[in-house]
Amino acid sequence: MNYKKILSFGMIISALLSPSAGAKTGEITGLSFLGEYKVPTSFAVEGIPFGGLSAIRWHDAEQRFYAISDSRNTEKEGKPRVYALKIDLSAAGINNVTVENQYALLDANGEIFKKGSVDAEGMVITPDNQLLWSSETGSPLRVSTLGGKFIADLAAVLPEAMSLTGENEHEGFRNGISWEGLTLTPDKKFLFMAGEGALKQDGPLASPINSSPVRILKFRYPSDETKPKLESVYLYNVDPVSHISRFGINDNGISEILALNDNQLLVIERSGRNVSEGYNDWDFSIKVWLADTSTGTNIKDIPSLSALTNKGLIQPVTKKLLIDFSTLTDAPDCIEGVTFGPLIDGKKTLLFVSDNNFQPHQSTKFYLFQDQQGVLK
Repeated sequence: MNYKKILSFGMIISALLSPSAGAKTGEITGLSFLGEYKVPTSFAVEGIPFGGLSAIRWHDAEQRFYAISDSRNTEKEGKPRVYALKIDLSAAGINNVTVENQYALLDANGEIFKKGSVDAEGMVITPDNQLLWSSETGSPLRVSTLGGKFIADLAAVLPEAMSLTGENEHEGFRNGISWEGLTLTPDKKFLFMAGEGALKQDGPLASPINSSPVRILKFRYPSDETKPKLESVYLYNVDPVSHISRFGINDNGISEILALNDNQLLVIERSGRNVSEGYNDWDFSIKVWLADTSTGTNIKDIPSLSALTNKGLIQPVTKKLLIDFSTLTDAPDCIEGVTFGPLIDGKKTLLFVSDNNFQPHQSTKFYLFQDQQGVLK
């Protein structure tokens, strides 16, 4: 859900900002929380606001992070873009964030995507050093270079019944609640893709009184045709909305996924709610679940879950709570990205990032965890 000048190659802009003070510490099932780092929405790169980060990935060969913004080429948000980031991490936490480059996302004609034609949400770095990214508008899946140049449109690999257009009253995604999660398995053999909420033909969105049946797709990557090939589809039940606001929207949905292996995923459930009149002031509840698809029913050939006469035959993905951000920080923001980071003292790290939605009351926040007990194997 959307709550809401291109740098020359080699130009480096540093975000000289201090880590957030007073970050809580502790261990959650073997994960040690090392702290958070905040970049205010007022920070800009050559006049373009830094923000809208909806996915982040560590590029081990280059020793840097790439992050994609869900900016839609509006005056407020700026052009659709990808960031190259240097983030100084240590056992003491996040020490600094540096914006090395900011690349425009270009369409098939080599032009910057027109206003509203993309809303980038998920991103992976492919084995051939390209960006594979998802969008909630236009084509749901594209390939670009690391510098944002268009390579291919992969919309055809997705079933027609998972349309983004919103034109069919009874089928497809609801507007703005579609493809959010995208991840490659560590062995690069499989690609997982997750919706934010239920397809119209599968059931309702999450509410205070019901969960939401979301589909997670598993592709062979790459297939013989060098394009992802859909192999399995699984049912993941998003939790009901846990906090209710009297001012307007209350929601919960998947905002990102990260594959630990060929069957297990970290799944971020992000619940947002209005905390004042209007639609520009939000609070969030963020939970991270360890999901296992290995025992889930393959529902690839079931066009509509709502139409099933015996829903008891469907085994959803199992999930176990791994992180509840409300126990670690006083104000978890709109977290939409997670990636493995570099090893610290020989141990795996996780880095989360929030989408500031280009709102002054929000910020871009980075959260760092270290795996102390092999949870992420």
